[in-house]
Amino acid sequence: MQHIYELTAPFQDDSLDMVHIRFPGTGARPLAGCQAGTIIYVFTPGEVTVCPYLVFAARTPQSRHDPSEFIVGNIFADADIAARLDNFNFARRYPMGVNPTCGSCGLSDSCGKGCPAAVISAGERIGAVDAEVCPVTSGERRLLPLMPA
Repeated sequence: MQHIYELTAPFQDDSLDMVHIRFPGTGARPLAGCQAGTIIYVFTPGEVTVCPYLVFAARTPQSRHDPSEFIVGNIFADADIAARLDNFNFARRYPMGVNPTCGSCGLSDSCGKGCPAAVISAGERIGAVDAEVCPVTSGERRLLPLMPA
């Protein structure tokens, strides 16, 4: 993964936005925050979600969340789908970093707390540490954060 990062990083310029998500790296930099709700996704049967990865993660056997928590409605059946999307505030419903590690971390104020879908797929509830990428979680591999230094 690090080799892929090194090969692709030079392609970043004004015409191409290269995004390296959850790639191995080094250093203790804060993680990016969740973008749920900034881009919507419509499944073929019409279900609208604030993030498809949250739904996919919630469908895994170890999930402690129900996929329906992240489905706002159905574009074919719900005439008020726009209002439902406007009223779905993911950050208010699911605060990230509500755990002792994040609470005592010096990076906490600048950290976005990572990806809640990754937390769900690890069998945790949203609010737990995104341990796979957390730069201060001991014993875990270090991954590149999504925020610039």
